Amino acid sequence: MFDYSQYEKAPLIETKDFRAPKNGNLFFYNTLDKKKIRVGVWYPKNFKETLSARGTILLQQGHNEFIEKYFEVIQEFLNREFIIICFDWRGQGMSDRMIDNENKAYIKSFNLHDNDLNEIVSKIIEPYLPKPLIGIGHSMGGCLMLSGFYNHKDKFDFGILSAPMLGFKNEKFLKSVSSIMNILAKDTDYLIGSKPNMGVETPFEENDLTTDIFRYKRTQSLVRNHPTLRLWGVTNAFAKAINERFKIIRQKGWVEKISTKILVLNNTKDRVVDANKIRSTTTRLPNKKIITFSNTEHEIFMEKDEFRKEMWEKIDIFLK
Repeated sequence: MFDYSQYEKAPLIETKDFRAPKNGNLFFYNTLDKKKIRVGVWYPKNFKETLSARGTILLQQGHNEFIEKYFEVIQEFLNREFIIICFDWRGQGMSDRMIDNENKAYIKSFNLHDNDLNEIVSKIIEPYLPKPLIGIGHSMGGCLMLSGFYNHKDKFDFGILSAPMLGFKNEKFLKSVSSIMNILAKDTDYLIGSKPNMGVETPFEENDLTTDIFRYKRTQSLVRNHPTLRLWGVTNAFAKAINERFKIIRQKGWVEKISTKILVLNNTKDRVVDANKIRSTTTRLPNKKIITFSNTEHEIFMEKDEFRKEMWEKIDIFLK
């Protein structure tokens, strides 16, 4: 068993109506470049007595998300007898920020995220948690998880990508704005067009993440309890990091080298990422299954029960 006592214990945010699953351990992992990454590990019921599980799931959230938002999903995987490990990407959640302003989404390069994923896999998952290893990533986490499948072809047995951030509908405009900002502004400045919310909540009626008002407001309640879980907007550096990663993923033959068996969950009405770019990219994967939803928003894991029921049916078949 993994010795959690060697690490600093990390806090966890709960609300009266939304509690963390049982049998979990939250701690800070110190990276090689001395950044604190908040990590959570949960074990299925009776695991310590039987030491048996179907495998390990590395569950990674998207941009501006955090571990607590996925309590429900973690419990659902625990019910399916999987061990769950997840961590807040550096720069968000309760992991260390990269600049003094904790409200800005800032990262110099996605290579730093790659390094963190590699450390978690090599230092914690591989030595202490059972195979098979299933990598699951939503949105930005899906983009980074796809890179993880490429970088670690022998480590991940299965993958699930939920609305992976593989392109945006207004990319040409964003690239133009980013190019101008590279000349006129600092890396730490907010990107023009990113619409920083400055801590103000977006009403459910104006959100582009989910059609489920209950789960949307549940996330808002978590943020009210700990406002710095969320960021206010993206910086120029963050936009440049995304563009650089897109260039890599879109290189001829890059996607084709990924052998991991992957399930892709795509939403045709997605207003955050481009469903067409997701399909054109993931279609090139050698070993994939693409499931398309037509009535959901960006966050299928946070959607209405009727859509989640279909999602879980597809995931259960995939992971049999």
